[in-house]
Amino acid sequence: MESVGIGLLGLGTVGGAVARRLIDEWELLGERAGATPALRCVAVRDTSRSRGFDLKNVRVVGDPQAVVADPAVAIVVEAIGGTDPATALIEAALRAGKTVVTANKAVIAASGPRLSALAAEHDAGLYFEASVGAGLPIIGLLRGSLLGDRIAALDCVINGTTNVILTQMRSAGVSYESALGDARRRGFAEADPSLDVDGWDAVHKLVILAWLAFGVHVAPDGVDRRGIRDVTGADVGALAQLGYRVRLLAHAERGSGDSVHLRVRPTAVGPGHLLHDVDDADNAVIISSDLEGTMMLRGLGAGGSSTASAVVSDVVTAVRERGTPVVNPAALTVPTMLGDADVEVAGYVRLQLSAEPEARALVLQALEDRGVAVDAAVDLTGSELIVLTGVAPRAVHDRALETLDTLTSVDQILGALDRVEA
Repeated sequence: MESVGIGLLGLGTVGGAVARRLIDEWELLGERAGATPALRCVAVRDTSRSRGFDLKNVRVVGDPQAVVADPAVAIVVEAIGGTDPATALIEAALRAGKTVVTANKAVIAASGPRLSALAAEHDAGLYFEASVGAGLPIIGLLRGSLLGDRIAALDCVINGTTNVILTQMRSAGVSYESALGDARRRGFAEADPSLDVDGWDAVHKLVILAWLAFGVHVAPDGVDRRGIRDVTGADVGALAQLGYRVRLLAHAERGSGDSVHLRVRPTAVGPGHLLHDVDDADNAVIISSDLEGTMMLRGLGAGGSSTASAVVSDVVTAVRERGTPVVNPAALTVPTMLGDADVEVAGYVRLQLSAEPEARALVLQALEDRGVAVDAAVDLTGSELIVLTGVAPRAVHDRALETLDTLTSVDQILGALDRVEA
């Protein structure tokens, strides 16, 4: 059987799992691809370190450029992470007419359209299924099965670390700091969890999904982003008593023309919503379109094995599609971003009321006067009040909260989150 040379950049958790699969299952993969994907060369930082498995006859080098330049390599698998030098290595491979497979969400979010255009220019392929949801096949769905649909919105839980933390805060009744420590001990959170807990990981993934779903490219800095550091155990617990679960929700919606809105924010998800029961390390993506209607993909969205599954699948697809015209996602212009006056949200607010007479009534009247309907008001112990606000433009909600902060009937705004219902 014909073989196709594979070069691998990086042999960490994901890269190691990819290498083992290519070496151990070459016959199975060859049957599925129509030619054997043969691992020829691997680039690692330390060529002397033992990897815990037999690389057999695979050449190990310290210079990733040597893998890209190797004439025996037709497909380059990038598994080193980060944007530098990963972006430059991917560019070099594409310019050489070599297909690239990557799980690098940061690179694809920042440079996906440009790299796609470069791939098309040099008749190369660019595959990145593992960049969102690991083994969850959302990229293939958007690039293939839903090409006849006009997609209106995406609602996603696409960061396993924050979902594990928020689940632990609710189920164990602990603080954010305690839940983060537990997530670290269980291997779900990095020593520096900033990319996850500050929302950047979810932002990168949402940018990629919006590019494929809406045909526009939003810079990561253009996403309305708020992480989970300020989410308190008190708010998670109070919402749980009302039937809600807090998720780091990634939402994208299409407006008129080329306008879009993308946000990543901790959000109270109501009972009956499709994302309500997506706990722990599970990921889920809800797609709302005109023909298919509403559909959801759900599954383990993180981890070396799950990510390696998507990477190896892309390698098999790339081998199988060799010699056919390469179709890459279009490189597109920057869209118009919907502002806070155009984006409607519902909310949750927890307040500490003062001892002023009629404080509760004054708060609810102030919200109504500011154009924010009150869906429900729940009294807690210690003069605390929860208000579930109705749907209104975010700008209106923000002005209403500013007003509450000035009232003598309010001692303190203790927490505020977006809210979605079924």
